[in-house]
Order: sequence, then C-alpha cells, then structure tokens
Amino acid sequence: MMNKINILITCINGKYVYDLIDSIYSIKNMKINIFGADSNPKSKIIYIKKIYKIPRANKEKLYLKKVFSLCKKEKINIIFPGSEAESILFSKYKNLFKQKKIKILVSDYKIVASLIDKGKMFDFLEKNKINVGKWSNINSFMDLKNLIKKFGYPIKKVVLKPRKGAGSRGVIILDKKIKKFKLLLKNRFCGTGDIISVQKEFKRRNIMFNNLICMPYYGGNTYDVDCFAVDGKPQVIIPRLRKYENPLSEYNQGCVVEKNLKIINYIKKIIKVFKIHGPCDFDVTIDNSGKPKLLDSSNRMSGSVGASLVAGYNLPEQVIRHMCNLRTKKIIPNKKTRVVPVNKFVLV
Repeated sequence: MMNKINILITCINGKYVYDLIDSIYSIKNMKINIFGADSNPKSKIIYIKKIYKIPRANKEKLYLKKVFSLCKKEKINIIFPGSEAESILFSKYKNLFKQKKIKILVSDYKIVASLIDKGKMFDFLEKNKINVGKWSNINSFMDLKNLIKKFGYPIKKVVLKPRKGAGSRGVIILDKKIKKFKLLLKNRFCGTGDIISVQKEFKRRNIMFNNLICMPYYGGNTYDVDCFAVDGKPQVIIPRLRKYENPLSEYNQGCVVEKNLKIINYIKKIIKVFKIHGPCDFDVTIDNSGKPKLLDSSNRMSGSVGASLVAGYNLPEQVIRHMCNLRTKKIIPNKKTRVVPVNKFVLV
C-alpha cells in the first residue's frame, strides 16, 4: 500500500464532489491528500490541499498537458473524473495515463461513448436481450408527431430527452392536459406541456427537434443505483429509492437504501454486457408490470453517493482500495435505510 495517497478530483466545483470528498475523508487507516482541478478555480471548498485551473475537456491537448503537469508536481496517484466530458476524455487516453503511472478507473472509450449516448446505449442493450422498454430516436418534429401515438399519447404522458445530457437538462414531459408550457426546474431547461406548447417553446428557444429520444412516462418508483465494477464483474450495487416531491428536482426528501433484488439483478446484466470497469451510476424505474427499466446512466459516481455512505456503504473507498491493490468487498445492502439531506445526508 502507498504511504500517502494523492488524489485529484476534476470539475471540483461540480455539486457531486462534496459527497465524494466526504466519502474519501471518511476512510480509516489511509493517509489521503485531495487536490482539485477546474476551469473555474474559484471555490468555497476549503478542506482540500489546492485547486488548479485547467482548460475545459473539449480542448484536449491543452487539458492533458495541464493535467499531466499538475499530476507530476503533486505526485498524483489517482484521478476521479468529475464530469461526463472528462470521463470520456480519460477513457480515450487511459493508456497514456497508465504509462505515467496515474490510476484512473474508467471503462474503455467505446463503452463510455455508448453509455453517454442514450440512443446507442438502448440499442446495444436491446441487441443483447436486455429489456429497456419502448423508445425511439427523434430527429425532427415530424418524427415526434408520427411516433408519440406508439407511446400512448395523448392518453398517456410521454418523455422527450436529449440523447446526450445529464441532470434532467432538456427533459420534456408531453402532457395533453398542460396547454401552456411550464418549467419544472428553475436553473435549467426542463419542463412539461402538450405537443403544441412544447413545439412553440422549442421554437422560442431556437432548439431543434433532433438528437432526441422518446420513451414512455412510467411514473413508478425510481432508483439511483450506485455501482462499482471490475472488468464487467459487479463489486458494489446499491439501489436507492428516490423520495422526491418532484421526480425531476435536484431538491429531494431523501432516499431509501434497500436490497431490491430485481434492480440488482437487472443492473448486473447491464454491467456484464457492457463490461463496465470502474464506478458508474444508473437511473432505473419500475414499470406498471413491476419490471425494471433503465432511464439513464453515468460513467462516474453519482452526485448523491453520500447517501450510500451514510447508510454504511462507502463506494469511493472500494474504488480506492482496488486501485491500491487492497482487498475489496462485494457489497449488497442487507436492510432498508432511510436517509435525508440536511447540509449533507443523515440517517433518520
């Protein structure tokens, strides 16, 4: 084991890092220093060693040059990507980081690219006999008009979302009853309305009806599933039932960590067929027949991984232990645990 572990967290100003930092500092018997990096180095986080300014991930050469430089200076052992864009960049160049003896636990580039693109993800899973429910690619308003009846509209609600996107950005619920488009979140474009009001809102915002997917609005229980896998073999699967007033809202009433075998076995199949390597996060709902359906995925830890920590399951610790060649445990929750957010998640 390393005497001291120096960890770099990128996109350090992202909301998800608070729970990650808390989880890392909760690890016992490890000497750990945390460094941050972000295109905006101004931060209120005071309990990390130092924050470095780096370019955005879309400037690949400049980004890599700066990251390699700070890794050398601070003797970084492990990197945790803080955004989807960085996850895909690190997966693309993970052999280069390996040569420099910097550890990043991330899946292969093709896998990450498929997980980020919902259309590719659903298509791949269908080809591998995993039930993801009805869905269709949408590349024009005519596509949408012609296809929404397939999903039960106007009798049933229908969901429209970008093929690439996170944090409910761009998610639209088509609802015949709502004649005037309304936003569901204050700080991002996410809303609901009938098809006419949605068309008007897209036109007003100069948004095109392309690179979208259409799927049913299930309306059932929704789970965040924290995972960690090694070469397609699941090590940690922690389902957390959301307790939201608004299912799309970032502000929630907490969650219930539980041993839901339907969800666990469903996610095991997905991890296996994708051969996922590293931490990941899935959003899964339960349809009217009681079957799990995948909604979304992320090839990094979820923004609320601290909920699992409070329930007794430290996923970042398992990732770090694996990268330090230490023994890890296969973790499955064995009891229901309700946690709620205050300044951070606490047991109730």
